[in-house]
Amino acid sequence: MNNQKAIQIIINYTESAKALRENTAAVMSFNGSVQGSDFEALWRERDMIYHRWQNAAASLRELPTEYMSLAISAIDHI
Repeated sequence: MNNQKAIQIIINYTESAKALRENTAAVMSFNGSVQGSDFEALWRERDMIYHRWQNAAASLRELPTEYMSLAISAIDHI
């Protein structure tokens, strides 16, 4: 694996993790009111973000050990 590909995997993971956190905060802001098209759109977006995060996490687990410290450092900055 080349350095550029490893860095892109790490970036994909951190960006999707941030997006999932932001979406979670937006979902929580509805305070249990799950009615309406705004919530439905947010939930559809959540599904897409979750799958992107899950795929990024799977890729991250396949990184060679020499990139793990870089990955951990990037995750710590989320």
